[in-house]
Amino acid sequence: ESFDEEAALLKRTIGHEYRYHTNLRNTVAHPTRDSLGYALLLLEAGGRLRQKRAFKILARVLPLQNVDAASKWYGLWGYYMEEPPEKMSPADWNWADFNGATLLMINARHGRLLPKELRARIRESIRHAACSVRRRNVSMNYTNIAVKGTFVTLAAAEVLDDRDLGAYALDRLHRFAKNLDITGSFAEYNSPTYAQVSLANFTRLRMIVKNPEALSLAAKFKHRLWEHLATHWHAPTAQFAAPMSRCYRTDIGAPLWLQKSLGGAITFASLPDIRAAKIPAQGEVGMLEFRCPDDLKDKFVGPTGTMQHRELFALGSEKMRPVQGTTYLAPRFSLGSVNRGDFWVQRRPLLAYWGNGERPARYLQVRLMKDDYDFSSALFYSVQNKNCVLGAVNFCTPGGDKHLSLDPVKNGEFMAARLCLQFLIEEEKASLRLLADGEPLPTGDQSAHLPPESRLTIQTSGCRISIAPLLTLFGNGTPSLKVIRSDTQTIIELHLLGRGGESQLIKWSDVSRAIVAFTVIVEETDFGSLESFDARSAKQKCEITQTENQATLAWESAAGRLQLSAGKKIVAAANQSELFAERINGSNVPVVRLSEARLDS
Repeated sequence: ESFDEEAALLKRTIGHEYRYHTNLRNTVAHPTRDSLGYALLLLEAGGRLRQKRAFKILARVLPLQNVDAASKWYGLWGYYMEEPPEKMSPADWNWADFNGATLLMINARHGRLLPKELRARIRESIRHAACSVRRRNVSMNYTNIAVKGTFVTLAAAEVLDDRDLGAYALDRLHRFAKNLDITGSFAEYNSPTYAQVSLANFTRLRMIVKNPEALSLAAKFKHRLWEHLATHWHAPTAQFAAPMSRCYRTDIGAPLWLQKSLGGAITFASLPDIRAAKIPAQGEVGMLEFRCPDDLKDKFVGPTGTMQHRELFALGSEKMRPVQGTTYLAPRFSLGSVNRGDFWVQRRPLLAYWGNGERPARYLQVRLMKDDYDFSSALFYSVQNKNCVLGAVNFCTPGGDKHLSLDPVKNGEFMAARLCLQFLIEEEKASLRLLADGEPLPTGDQSAHLPPESRLTIQTSGCRISIAPLLTLFGNGTPSLKVIRSDTQTIIELHLLGRGGESQLIKWSDVSRAIVAFTVIVEETDFGSLESFDARSAKQKCEITQTENQATLAWESAAGRLQLSAGKKIVAAANQSELFAERINGSNVPVVRLSEARLDS
């Protein structure tokens, strides 16, 4: 991004790639949110010229807000100057929260520097944004926006001396607490990006809001969020271990907010690195007082033994298992899965990391791909104990294509040349050895076609992995298995449409059955050779029984007898979840809360 003097905004080149909400492609556009953030950083840096530029940006962004209270888009900005909310597909209501929060920080930290008229316009813009947030009244399960909107309405109420808005905001904070108390944890679980967003807004709240009741409750929230993050932190790899509800980059890179929160006990980048722009800019880290609670710091910096953590994220019902994650932390790797989820592009339902904190990260990620994008109509089910996962994938209708709701599959039909379950291994090819059913794959081959139920065993730099497809059904088609190798990635693809080719019309009504089941084992390298690991993996047999609607798998794994049932028909997501069952050694998987303490007590 660079500054456009004429437009008085940052400018960005937009490519042809799919993007949520916006219709703009292959053009240059001017982002509203980033421009406001830039204005705040200019004011933080100080100096007459920076201040003058910040004022210009503010004067340009404020008129781009919809201020018509009768409008559906009231209080919103478009992503870009060129595309107002009413022209988006659809508008993103979060922009009232994001831009409102930035304007509140500008008003609180630099209001006295602003020209009187500009400050009055900012306060009016804050009012419109807060009213939009209140009108929307987002679900408290939308964790990061629930937090951000609560900050916006609490802070705006004090800035505007609006008692009615303040009462709403305080009630919203209590509703959020009651919602979290249902499970003890977060519906938007273990999200590296949005954990930072939530912590940033709890920190802003502490810096700006004066209401003692709000401050006390927000402090409890913040501690619980840190507790949630600490239980998923894997110090050897310097990554948050899976599963993850929302994730933009599987490698968290250099999160300076975490480095600052821990007082430099973990170092991702030095000051010279930051000054030399060797890592992406993270301006708000210098402004916000990020702090990890003292009683949790050791979980980030202490030695890592071997442990398993289960955590409840959403309640179930008489017919449906609760949503719960399992995270296994070992000295050299982590392995995590969620028992029921989906394959929207931001999900990480099954993921392993290994290594010594290198960047880029080394990991195994499981995805379901339609052509070259993650397919949101694919569902994931699993049961995990320790280092062993038994997983299944099926499909739902109605469902999404590239997005769960913004890009639906229409009338149960879609075009696809490729539909495949993908096991992505992110590590240099030179560090890997692969066996297929016990036989070495030649290291020079860029790709190899294998029988669809071939057992793959992989030696990485930090662990060994076994991947074994057990059952692959997709209509009457013949699946195929392909291994693709490049210098930095090895991809194992289980193709449901055969070897692929021309794009074809898929009608769910024509697909009589669709399910994939598999096992994953991850083990440290201390126990014999790759060949002995493969032989032990091969002995862990799985019994499969099927009815017309359901498949049940019982796997005698090294971590116990893992049993999973999942649907074979393509039905609604709720129906698929009702068909899902999980057991370990003949018993229900225990449901574990992160904490029994209630926030709203």
